[in-house]
Amino acid sequence: MPTRITRHLIVLASILLLLFLLAGCGWIYPTFSHQGRLLTAAGRPVTGDRTITYRLFHESTGGSAVYTQQKTIHVNNGYFDSSFGAANVDPKIFAEQTWLEIAINGETLSPRQLLRAAPYAASLVSGAAIVGSEPITYTYSGKKDLGSSLIVLNNDSSVKGGSGVTAIINSSTMGDDKGNVAAIKGVTINKDGKGSTGTYAGIFRSADFRGLYAKGDNTRAGAAFFDGSIYVTGNCTGCALAMTGRNAGAEALAAGDLVAAAGVEMDEEYGLPIMLVRKAVPGEKIVGVVSTAMERGDYYPDALAQVGYESRPGPANSGDFVAIAMEGLVQARLPGDVSAKLGDFVTSAETGVAVAPDAAGSFGQVMSEPDEAGLTWLLLNR
Repeated sequence: MPTRITRHLIVLASILLLLFLLAGCGWIYPTFSHQGRLLTAAGRPVTGDRTITYRLFHESTGGSAVYTQQKTIHVNNGYFDSSFGAANVDPKIFAEQTWLEIAINGETLSPRQLLRAAPYAASLVSGAAIVGSEPITYTYSGKKDLGSSLIVLNNDSSVKGGSGVTAIINSSTMGDDKGNVAAIKGVTINKDGKGSTGTYAGIFRSADFRGLYAKGDNTRAGAAFFDGSIYVTGNCTGCALAMTGRNAGAEALAAGDLVAAAGVEMDEEYGLPIMLVRKAVPGEKIVGVVSTAMERGDYYPDALAQVGYESRPGPANSGDFVAIAMEGLVQARLPGDVSAKLGDFVTSAETGVAVAPDAAGSFGQVMSEPDEAGLTWLLLNR
């Protein structure tokens, strides 16, 4: 005679989430420990083997099971100790709220039970690794082709909604042991060693606004450093082409000074060419305009990228480093005797700087009247 089980006659002593690593595989699979007691309709303990079916749902009622497992359990005086999950349950199931439904000998118990995390499972600890193999076609929360081992979703769509990921590091000093430190670090590995798989260390996209914002809190350093070629398919707004140079003349250089070429030297440690310049004299061809004085940072052999040169206030004396703007908008100091007006082209002349009839042979176009410091915005078009 079959044993009748009602929803009031089963007790889940605990549902404990255990994580273990399968040998020879990078996946971590969840296993659930399940204990309870079975009683007959008359309240008597059950003894013997029973068939138990575990089903997982993403809804408290209705819907389709996202996981099903059936097994035989042995019941002694009503008590049983079982488990389900392991290698045949996909860990991604638990990325959403999940309910457990149990059936004994084909009879489904109700209601379903919401699975809750164990306290230590509610947060990752330092050194935790998320390892997995996800195809590019993996879809989550309506977003297609995510293909990520880790997906972080901040679904607060209000004006006060925060970020998806915030990374903080305490790295106040630079040194040999800090050269590879980053708040967020992206690494991609092409197995063929040729870079032919088309993968990126980072992809930033936004459907509604900018894809990436970078800002350095230290105004002396740049907001970003690119160690290699940059490929741009769109426009660059507010950009100016600049190079690092050294003042090879006897006269100090200040922001806005027009400079002429004096040669080139190599920074052997950084592997960078350094343009040698000096303040331009009448008749010399202009190579650019001083943007700011620079100073050379210390060289750390093990650093991921050697930035090396940072801006500093004040003039650049003989031998000091400078940033030289060569194309784009820049503030320049034109001689006081030049009566250039807005829109005029200027060129080098035996007397210094003169107004040119057109863009041919000019090094820039006047874009503003001089300010209180005597600096005029020029569009360098060398």
